[in-house]
Amino acid sequence: MKPIQQNQFRKALLNWYRAQKRNLPWRSTKDPYKILVSEVMLQQTQVRTVIPYYKKWMREFGNLKKLAGASLDKVLLLWEGMGYYSRARNLHQTAREIEKKYGGEVPRSFEILLTLPGIGTYTAGAVASIAYHERVPCVDANVRRVLSRVYCLQPSSLTEKRLQKIALDLMGNAPPAEFNQALMEVGSLICVAGNPRCDICPLNKSCQAALKGVQNQYPRKQKRKKIEEIKVALGIIIRHGNIFIQKRPSHGLFADLWEFPGGKIESGETPEGALIRELKEELGAKVKILSKEKTIQHSYTRFRVKLHPFLCGINGTLSLKKKQSECRWISIEDMNSFAFPAANRKVFQNLMKDKSFYELLKKRKATPR
Repeated sequence: MKPIQQNQFRKALLNWYRAQKRNLPWRSTKDPYKILVSEVMLQQTQVRTVIPYYKKWMREFGNLKKLAGASLDKVLLLWEGMGYYSRARNLHQTAREIEKKYGGEVPRSFEILLTLPGIGTYTAGAVASIAYHERVPCVDANVRRVLSRVYCLQPSSLTEKRLQKIALDLMGNAPPAEFNQALMEVGSLICVAGNPRCDICPLNKSCQAALKGVQNQYPRKQKRKKIEEIKVALGIIIRHGNIFIQKRPSHGLFADLWEFPGGKIESGETPEGALIRELKEELGAKVKILSKEKTIQHSYTRFRVKLHPFLCGINGTLSLKKKQSECRWISIEDMNSFAFPAANRKVFQNLMKDKSFYELLKKRKATPR
């Protein structure tokens, strides 16, 4: 790794940041709680996506005490659509732990922040440096990319420990909050993954990759994992004008979110056959398929799902294996009060556009349970 002029690097970076930084809502506060929320939301989610969620969150949970006192269902509902729901659950648990152990004050120490649920070195570093000016680095994907190009780092050098040391050395005596945000901002706006804007980059005189004209070769690309294709049959069961939903387990994929019952279509099965089998296994129910609805496709980070939804009636009663708190008969008006995985939400949104669905609800409506 070739040495660079660290003072020159810092000066160019900070001058650029002071002139070009974006006016983001979490940059107008020094409230550690608000900074913590923003940093958790920004994990694996782009700024433009986070902004409306952050504003909505702060209207509902404007301080840590309100978040700690909220139900998990309400927290997940507010998070719905942003993905990686474990972040929301961990943030909720963190708020409760801070309320209980630290009197409602976000810990000032990087080391203590690391002990909180779901907080890793990046988030701990961001909160400690931005809220409390602790001299610690925070290396996110943007910073990782910048440093890999500045130093032409090979994959073996891109360890978290190594990158943190490099970032800390570069920080020197610069204000930690400003330096960390500036480095992330360059990565987000200039040193982007594809076709970096080296001609206007404040670091182009320090960047080894740019000087050699090999910036698109860093960081070294890893082989992408194959996207798994999953086919699922779903039952929208209607009784007395209400719809049945159930809660997913508190661990694993989409933990604690609500969904329509159903399951994976096995090899050789038709969607209808899979639905009848799944609902008998899950609910002990014999259902009557009333109609097939529009097929939904939705892509997640590691897999792509194709949902085959069916409107169903039910013969007899449900033999539920779940607790009463984990299943509901709800009205269509209540659907927006529950957090669903994105693909399930799409199913509901399509139903809302279908006049025959409303007619079916009216036809089957009786005294609600």
